[in-house]
Amino acid sequence: MKTVTYNYNSSLNWVDVLADEKGGSLEGNFIKGDNEMFEGTHFFLPIEDGITAMLLDASYKEEVLLKYRNDNNNFIGLYFYLTNLDVDFILDNQTTLLGKLNYNLAVVDSSIDMDYIVKKGTRIFVICILFEKGTLKKHFSKITPIVDIVLDSKKNTVIRLDRMGVENLILINDFRKISYDNSLYKIYFKGLVYGLIGNYLEKLNTKKIVIDKTITTDIKNIIASKAMLQNSIEGPFPGVNFLAEQVAMSPSKYKILFAKICGINPGTYFYNNKLNRAKELLETGKFTVNEVAHKLNYANVSYLAKRFNEMYGVFPKEYQNLF
Repeated sequence: MKTVTYNYNSSLNWVDVLADEKGGSLEGNFIKGDNEMFEGTHFFLPIEDGITAMLLDASYKEEVLLKYRNDNNNFIGLYFYLTNLDVDFILDNQTTLLGKLNYNLAVVDSSIDMDYIVKKGTRIFVICILFEKGTLKKHFSKITPIVDIVLDSKKNTVIRLDRMGVENLILINDFRKISYDNSLYKIYFKGLVYGLIGNYLEKLNTKKIVIDKTITTDIKNIIASKAMLQNSIEGPFPGVNFLAEQVAMSPSKYKILFAKICGINPGTYFYNNKLNRAKELLETGKFTVNEVAHKLNYANVSYLAKRFNEMYGVFPKEYQNLF
């Protein structure tokens, strides 16, 4: 297995070195590479004083161990992961999985080394937001007292593994549709970063975050249940009793645990994903609004239009006309 070590920090003075290590070319805010190890793109952008963000969009051609080592310990990283295959994520000599049915969000202090074992054929898309600790405390302590907890190493929260909310998943998937050569790419990226931060802070305030370093059986069952809901998105909501039975939980325990992990109840999660699917179908231009309503088992077009407008601030027909 090939091993590659990267050194980085929040000041972006490592970008030229990263380009050399990746065997890629530095083009403005982009590093583009295509070699025996991977094919892909890095994009990096200062967001504001004390906040920097980076995107990694890559397909790996061989199995590789990626080692990330920081030059200083003055920042916190907020990482959002989308992968087609599970990735071994090694923190503090403990291994867990990143992927569709595992953790896909991490908050990690820069003093902690991070290693990833990426399998051949893995497509990985990561948004990394780096906050200098002083900036994080200055700006966000006024919004939520949780920030003080995040920065308190005595409470074991310098490592936080979690699942991103559906709102952030939708934001990232919508952003991925934007071409790298779009003249407004930087603006869209900055908007994405602020959206991810805002949604995550809201999540901190509304639910207890899962901070275990390994996923319990109950948490794995809830994540599997989410996958089942996504796979049945074209049908009616299965009901809490049925969902709880599938994972051998009581309905009350299932509802509480689902809301704790996902930030919303099962029904809201299901119908938000159904609306997102409706939006994706409309974007293709292959279906009328009536056909989308029928395909997704809505009682009638009017109900779909009402829910769609509540979620996205525009009616389905108006949205479709944008494409």
